[in-house]
Amino acid sequence: MSKKVIAKIKPLDRRRKYYLVLDCETATLPYAINFDGEARKNIAIAKPLIYDIGWQVIDRKGKVYRRKSYLISEIFSVPSVFNTAYYASKRPIYIDRLEKGEITLTDWKTAIKDLLVDMEQVESVGAYNSMFDFKKAIPFTETYINKLYSKDFYEWESFQNKICDRIASGEKTRGENFDGNNFIFRNKKYPLFDVWGLSCKYILDNDEYREMCINNDWITASGKYYKTSAETCYRFFKGNNDFAESHTAIDDTEIESELFAEILRRTKNKFEIGIIYFPFRIVGRIEFDE
Repeated sequence: MSKKVIAKIKPLDRRRKYYLVLDCETATLPYAINFDGEARKNIAIAKPLIYDIGWQVIDRKGKVYRRKSYLISEIFSVPSVFNTAYYASKRPIYIDRLEKGEITLTDWKTAIKDLLVDMEQVESVGAYNSMFDFKKAIPFTETYINKLYSKDFYEWESFQNKICDRIASGEKTRGENFDGNNFIFRNKKYPLFDVWGLSCKYILDNDEYREMCINNDWITASGKYYKTSAETCYRFFKGNNDFAESHTAIDDTEIESELFAEILRRTKNKFEIGIIYFPFRIVGRIEFDE
């Protein structure tokens, strides 16, 4: 991705509305290395640990005012943890970016402090699949880091490993109640939008996209639904079937910011706040000819 021209936010200028679009890449607990296939995947989804986090602050036209990119030292710099990442093979890319000053290696506390400053200056925050980034990845990483610097880390880790065993065996784990309209973090609420759900509703729910999915085999593993990933959405939006998602946080944030700016344009800035559950259902099930 090419670098964007970054404008400077005027914190007291309340006449302009800003939005924060975030993405993260995750590893999981080292214990997950004991499992393969679907079991390991399910653990990674349930127990995500952020090693790469990036975000942009944009206005309703998509103009970028802040652009932040961090590697989290407590995760990235610990091989037993980072090696559980699905994209662990991208480590040389991160090292190259570190050497070029394109990304900053820092601890969780510092990165989140910066994130909190930016979240205070925006109308709402979101991601492509906000359920994962804001409801799972950030809260679980926060808990992990707090425990990492506590006296009872090993007891907590042992308990988490038992939960991993239950997940791997297919047992349903108890989910936490949460507010689907807000990201609640450190006792503060931030209105939350979901670029995935909004994209399904305002960009992908049309016959042109469905036909493109059929022609290009953009079908989910179940064979029942059209793919609605950020990658396929951006391919359709840009008319570029060769586009491949980077799967690094700041690069993915760039395309997701473009998609969100398009949603703002199409809805005249009147988009829905909140998690949109099972958004792929909006695009519909695949109907095969008999």
